[in-house]
Amino acid sequence: MAAKHFLKNLTIPEPCAADWNSMVGNDQVRFCEHCSLDVHNLSLLTRSQAERLVSRSNGRLCIRYHQDSAGRHLTLPLAQKLHGIGRRVSRLAAGAFTATLSISSAVAQNSASSLSDSSTAPNVIQPEVRVSFNSSIAGTVADQNGAVIPGATVFVSNKESKVALYVSTDSNGQFKIDRLAAGVYQLRIEAPGFAPEQTDAIYVQANGEARIDRTLKVATIEETVQIESESVTVSGAVAFVAPENPFIRAAQEDDIDALTALIAGLDVNIRDSSSHTTALEHAVRNANREMVQLLLNAGAKVNARNESGETVLMMLDDDATSDLVWDLINAGGGVNLKDVEDNTALMRAASSNSLETVKTLIDAGAEVNVKSKTGRTALMQAASEGYVNIVRALVLAGADINATDDKGVNALALATQSDNLPVARFLKSKGAFESVAKVEKEE
Repeated sequence: MAAKHFLKNLTIPEPCAADWNSMVGNDQVRFCEHCSLDVHNLSLLTRSQAERLVSRSNGRLCIRYHQDSAGRHLTLPLAQKLHGIGRRVSRLAAGAFTATLSISSAVAQNSASSLSDSSTAPNVIQPEVRVSFNSSIAGTVADQNGAVIPGATVFVSNKESKVALYVSTDSNGQFKIDRLAAGVYQLRIEAPGFAPEQTDAIYVQANGEARIDRTLKVATIEETVQIESESVTVSGAVAFVAPENPFIRAAQEDDIDALTALIAGLDVNIRDSSSHTTALEHAVRNANREMVQLLLNAGAKVNARNESGETVLMMLDDDATSDLVWDLINAGGGVNLKDVEDNTALMRAASSNSLETVKTLIDAGAEVNVKSKTGRTALMQAASEGYVNIVRALVLAGADINATDDKGVNALALATQSDNLPVARFLKSKGAFESVAKVEKEE
């Protein structure tokens, strides 16, 4: 993806000499006892994730990142790891989706037929068995320090009834799968930066709830991937260039009262000379629909581009609502416009876990199979990131499961390479080819 102005303006005035390897945590975030702050590894995030983290903190956080010989911040490409990280560390969606699923009637019929007593003689006619689907499995997922883990993927399966379901933990680290038949289930939990946890025999009683609370351990490094370009590592407190223009700064600070007081007689499309941003861009990133509507009514150009060719539709975050997206589209926002790397709004939303945005863009006519300059589609980007709900929405909208990028890699290969098992299982169930362009393992 094209570099964003926000990351270009990010600096660390006084680099910190604290040893990253001595800190407690995982590859993405560790606790620094020296400054009593969490240190986030920016180079294990995609550009959109890195920008979202820093922008929401208003610069009040501590980060670590790789920097190449040209001084550019290195964030994680969609299918490449920049430094030592276990192959079993899953990069699944951090945003939680619905934590309650129901079994379809077709699965219910399969379950009913498979739960008959296998010890009964085959020539004895058995009365019809009515299976009750009033059982559930619920629990909480936390780390070794007792902190809950939102967005962890919980996979539950029953080989006898051929049930396979997956959900994500909510913001409180909790999950629940209901409408299950009594039986023995296998449970597997995965979360970014943690070792997977699997329990093979969970017995669920009829009309009962099995309580499964699990603690995930930090993943160990199993193999090292070398950084292709020469780089240095920088860590310390973040500083970034804030807008100099009071009007644009009000939008960046999400202060609609200050913005309203300044808007009269101003060119609402002015781009700040320091941050190179507009008020509408900040309003969209903050998902402030009231501010967006105010700016659009004042003449803000919805298809204005920054130096990376991005329009505001490409800047929608995972907290954007469908109503906000429709506001931009109804104002003339082009859903199929491309940035300098040929990424569309749908691709950007798919790679940032913006499910509601993805669905809205599809409804508005976004082309699901268009490719970027590297040959990536929205489906490939979502599969690489592990966003299973977005993958499902794109497939239902007609995304080509077996399309390949410029390296001959399809969505299934990308999901497999990143250890995004739920996505891989889903794509296989829809007929994705496993033989397409085997991903080369980096030594």
